[in-house]
Amino acid sequence: MKIDISSRANPRLKELLAARDGLFFFEGEKLARDILVRKLAVKHLLVSAVAEKDLPEIAALVGEYWSVTPQVLEKVSGLKSPPPLIAVMELPAVEIDFRGQPVTIGLVDVQDPGNLGTVFRCASAFGVSALALAGSCARPNHPKVVRSAQTALLDVSFQVFPGAEALIAKAQAQGARVYVTGSRSGKACLPLAALERPCLLLFGNEGRGLAPGLLERFPRVRLEQEERIDSLNVAVSACIVMHELLRLGGQ
Repeated sequence: MKIDISSRANPRLKELLAARDGLFFFEGEKLARDILVRKLAVKHLLVSAVAEKDLPEIAALVGEYWSVTPQVLEKVSGLKSPPPLIAVMELPAVEIDFRGQPVTIGLVDVQDPGNLGTVFRCASAFGVSALALAGSCARPNHPKVVRSAQTALLDVSFQVFPGAEALIAKAQAQGARVYVTGSRSGKACLPLAALERPCLLLFGNEGRGLAPGLLERFPRVRLEQEERIDSLNVAVSACIVMHELLRLGGQ
């Protein structure tokens, strides 16, 4: 259904903006085009007059096609220079099958949206098909997560848990072993090659890392690094680990 929307006061626009906390806004011409050529469900497609002249063949199922003015795009966009195309999607919640994933990456209280988006993108690149988000992680649909992750949000399934204990309980109930990561060496440090699968591998908050109790309860994985460096960024660490897991034999 094609709809012309020229006013920032349009009721449909107001309704969309009121619901944005539950939606994913994929902004940018290349990103939106990448989505449109895939067989995906797009709730709303916002298109400027300029972009309308050069759209790709649309394979996606588009609920509402909005032909909009630059003023409307400016109202919707979180960017300084609003893009000519915005694809709005609902990404349904999924339940991770820990038995079916050789390695599930778990993020606990990772609050920086850029870090979360980077982990999504690396997961997609290195064959990790599921991320578990626990505690006070950034929202997966935060604009900075979407800009950083790009279409990786469509390729890597994710489930949100209220806290680390709920995540661990679900993984263990499905027969997954639990491992933790930390920057400091300690007892029971394992090389990545020693991980028994299926498993859940936990990464912690940017500043605090994982809670001391978790580091004591479960075997620890640590990246070798120069002693003068206290710790690596959590997204960098997760990406290195995922790449190494792929090198060791895939996910």
